[in-house]
Amino acid sequence: GLPRGVFQVLPGYGHTVGKALALSMEVDCLAFTGSTQVGKQLMQYAGQSNLKRVYLECGGKSPNLVFADCKDLDRVAQHAAAAIFHNQGEVCIAG
Repeated sequence: GLPRGVFQVLPGYGHTVGKALALSMEVDCLAFTGSTQVGKQLMQYAGQSNLKRVYLECGGKSPNLVFADCKDLDRVAQHAAAAIFHNQGEVCIAG
């Protein structure tokens, strides 16, 4: 339902694709999911260009607590990996 060119997904590294998008005067809005370090850089670049709106989902993930009495460490590791990488790691409540 969106007009052509309104919504685009451009995967790539923050120091190349992200920087070019954030510094572009033709881009009005930017959404980013990734590290806090790159998110800070994108905010700075956006401020140096047209002060575009930037939406960030930054930071690490929640830790998994595994206690000493764990009986199956391999199973815990498999479930922890599945929890974080389900949906390409874009799960706000992922461990």
